[in-house]
Amino acid sequence: MTVGATIKGSKPNARRAQIGRAKRARTRKELVTAAFHVFAEKGFDIPVVADFIAASGVSRGTFYNYFRTREEILAAVADELATEINALILPVLSNLRDPAERVAASARCFIGMAAADPVRGAILVRMIPVAGGPLNEQMRRHAVTMFSEGVSSGRFKIESIQAAHDIGLGMVAMVVRTILGKKHVPPNYTQITLAMYLRSLGIQAREATRIATMPLKIPGDSVDTVLSAIRRK
Repeated sequence: MTVGATIKGSKPNARRAQIGRAKRARTRKELVTAAFHVFAEKGFDIPVVADFIAASGVSRGTFYNYFRTREEILAAVADELATEINALILPVLSNLRDPAERVAASARCFIGMAAADPVRGAILVRMIPVAGGPLNEQMRRHAVTMFSEGVSSGRFKIESIQAAHDIGLGMVAMVVRTILGKKHVPPNYTQITLAMYLRSLGIQAREATRIATMPLKIPGDSVDTVLSAIRRK
């Protein structure tokens, strides 16, 4: 076989591989969307694998090509939601240079978007302690970058970036849980809690309050998110 023939033959193979990857990604997204629908209808403890298979319309073998357990697909739903939220938060942060403002805006957006839908919020709150930290690697890198910038600039006076991150993540999860639980909380509960957290990072009280209450538009769902797909159904 000539070199030219080999190169020519490799193009259809590469194209088929690309189509295969795209199809696999689509199927996985459909499974995750169907799982979100199941969790929304039945909660977290009742659903079994058969429910996800029935909701997605795939065969049992196809399902197990992607997920082995209910916990795995729940983690995948949480990862997908976190990815979608991250993508919507980043444009909000684009004009903010102060690490403290970036941390505050990130937390307020995440809390606002998580609490805007009971199912989404419940999934995220449930998975944060299970994951033992950020819901995906993108979240982790984003948080570490913000805290590192705050320390290097002298804005944050903390002994441990990991500890600051863990405390912040726990705060976010509990604020979402409290809001979803419809307990007696003031309308500015998120800002109050966030100002207290900023003070733990070394920000003075008045400055912490200013940052926590600065004007901020919480992003809404774009048309291509898991949650919007469920609402269209």
